[in-house]
Amino acid sequence: MRKYSSNLAFVDFLFILLLAFISMFILALILINPITKKSEVERKAEFLITLEWSEKSDDDVDLWVEDSLGNIVSFTNTTAGLMHLDKDDLGTSNDTISLPDGTEQIIYLNREVIALRGWVEGEYIINTHVYSKRGPNPIKVKVEMLKLNPYKILFKENFILRKRGEEITVRRVTLNKDGYIASTNKLQKSFVNISAY
Repeated sequence: MRKYSSNLAFVDFLFILLLAFISMFILALILINPITKKSEVERKAEFLITLEWSEKSDDDVDLWVEDSLGNIVSFTNTTAGLMHLDKDDLGTSNDTISLPDGTEQIIYLNREVIALRGWVEGEYIINTHVYSKRGPNPIKVKVEMLKLNPYKILFKENFILRKRGEEITVRRVTLNKDGYIASTNKLQKSFVNISAY
């Protein structure tokens, strides 16, 4: 009498062993290269208002913005409503940074930026003010307003500031419910005189 033998159990064992190795290999890959996680803090801006002046200037020029609800942002109040001043630039006096190796590097850039995280329909007033005038030359200034979603330059203004304390209303911009300019004018309004600093 002949006995029949089967290798089916051995083949099943090899197949299960192969599946175990593949599973461990995939698990090891996931642990070595973790899935990148998105930031938990959502950073979003709808508009940017930028003020730039001569990059090697010692002069200190400030950006002031009043929103349609009467909130005012400047170096005296860096956050109000949906607006935030990113940096109070003091001219070349705060252009030097210390590097980790102890050396210093000068980054010639004079720029202030106010970000609007959202908007309320109505008028926004954008002013510049010469806080201190240290150099003999007039200050060449550029102010720009950008809509970010979708990207569009709403306006650019280039002008000259000549003396300490000079304040001008660059633009009054009325935004509609879609965030576009409904109207604009240059009727002057002073913020510096009504704000204590």
